[in-house]
Amino acid sequence: MGYRINIIFFAVLVLFLSGCATSYQRQGFTGGYTDIKVQDDIFKVGFRGNAYCGSGRAEDFALLRCAEVALENGYKYFIIVDEKSGSTTGTYTTPVTAQTTTQTYGSVQGAVYPNTYTGSYSGTTHGTTNYSGGQTYVFHKPSTRNTIKCFKEKPEGFPGIIYDAEQLKTNIRKQYGIK
Repeated sequence: MGYRINIIFFAVLVLFLSGCATSYQRQGFTGGYTDIKVQDDIFKVGFRGNAYCGSGRAEDFALLRCAEVALENGYKYFIIVDEKSGSTTGTYTTPVTAQTTTQTYGSVQGAVYPNTYTGSYSGTTHGTTNYSGGQTYVFHKPSTRNTIKCFKEKPEGFPGIIYDAEQLKTNIRKQYGIK
């Protein structure tokens, strides 16, 4: 019985930890963001989600972290000079359990003598075994990594997207209800 309670507790714990999309947080067991300074104005920023996090959410959270990194280092603007998105695919197979029930039908014939019994048994035993589990689930964990170059003033003549770090931070935090 104790073994079964441990399995149930573990299953509930796994569902609790993985049942929600990855929140905006520093990288941990369920995913999150990372960042590293490459040069004074260049940073690599990434976000890895769990199986309940869509790729759009992972991309938005990576952008949010890019904006925060720029602002934390005294910059107002940034551009993405390299972007990589992908996902890790995995599988999980539930354990197989079996439960067998038996029924015995028959009769006993015999005689009882002092300190002994003689007789015979005739009958049949029928059993049914039910199996459950063994399902395989496929999951995908999205990830995004951006290399950004930061600027104190808005660069002129740049042909790509120039992100306003403060505006981007405000908009994404509002969209996802992040304080």
